[in-house]
Amino acid sequence: MSDKLNHSDLSALLAKEAKISGAKAEFFTKAMFELIIEGLEQDGIVKINGLGTFKITDVADRSSVNVNTGEKIEIKGHKKITFLSAKIISITTTLWL
Repeated sequence: MSDKLNHSDLSALLAKEAKISGAKAEFFTKAMFELIIEGLEQDGIVKINGLGTFKITDVADRSSVNVNTGEKIEIKGHKKITFLSAKIISITTTLWL
């Protein structure tokens, strides 16, 4: 598997692992990302237990150089979404009969 997944890859993987139709997997992944975006717009942070944390961070203005002309340019600051994955913890469950 690649280090990066796009939306289609994630939906296909979900369909395969959960043994559900591609349409249901697509619906779920779209709904999940819509909810994440909504949460980021409202609170600036979304934590999903076992998956990780999505957060909006500020990127400061910075200087750079136009590689074509050598001219110094100023790149305006902006906001970006960052993701920090949750630590993977092995959990053993014992069933008592």
